[in-house]
Amino acid sequence: MQHGPYSLAVAPAFGARIVSFRYGSRDVLRPTPDNILNEPKVYEFAGFPLMPYSGPLFGPGFSFNGNSYILDRTVREEPTATHGDAWIGAFDVRERTENKLLLEFEHIPGPATFPFRWRGTVEYGLSDRGLSILLSVTSRDSQLMPAGLGFHPYFPKTKGLRLAFDAVGVWPADAPEVVTKGYGPLTDGLSFRSGPDVSEMVVDRLYEGWDGRAVLTYSDGHRTYITADGALNKLQVYSAWHYPYVCVEPVSNANDGFNRMAHRVLCHGIQILEPGRSIEGTIRIWSSEFEA
Repeated sequence: MQHGPYSLAVAPAFGARIVSFRYGSRDVLRPTPDNILNEPKVYEFAGFPLMPYSGPLFGPGFSFNGNSYILDRTVREEPTATHGDAWIGAFDVRERTENKLLLEFEHIPGPATFPFRWRGTVEYGLSDRGLSILLSVTSRDSQLMPAGLGFHPYFPKTKGLRLAFDAVGVWPADAPEVVTKGYGPLTDGLSFRSGPDVSEMVVDRLYEGWDGRAVLTYSDGHRTYITADGALNKLQVYSAWHYPYVCVEPVSNANDGFNRMAHRVLCHGIQILEPGRSIEGTIRIWSSEFEA
């Protein structure tokens, strides 16, 4: 897809993943190496949708509405089910134009998979405002269904890169023993309000009450903007010192939100969908040589 200076490539048959997103000659998202397209690996693309929940489960399953469900791990790289089913499934192309791509995924429960039937859609669009990603999860089951969603983009990380956003709190680092705990106040070293240098930072935390806007500022003055609306009011940030990317992920639910909901943890973010009802949100990513 192409619109003005923006170009986008997507792999529908492999989790509706973004292969590349560019602004002119600049990679806004980390590009997917050519060899990965021939032999796909789950964490080597530029970004992917998270449905029907974001983040990992801390144990082998979850409880909901008086029932317990055991889930197989989603991919061999993770010890438990992580990020739902869509990112490793095949999407069908429902509509394609010069600047829009509508993809659809249908989940029918199987042994040790997410135990409810649902349909997910991802609509990628290009405009003067850059990239828009409309995510939707709709219950196709006959009973109540818990659900969440999000998106997992990878942004190039170079020396001096600064990340700025505002939030009201931060969730504890992922571990089985924190499933009963909620978010706490921002502390020194974990706040991004002042736009700290993230290029040398090691962080893997979920931020609560994100205000829906984040800015990456590169040392050459280039800026990448990330905004989100709808159910996407949390932000996962992942950066490790030896990885050439930083993940800034708009999501709707806390990690292991299903079990946190069962433990009555506040702000877990999981929505309970009646048959035919949906959860959705839109992400926008654009670039600029000046502040917008």
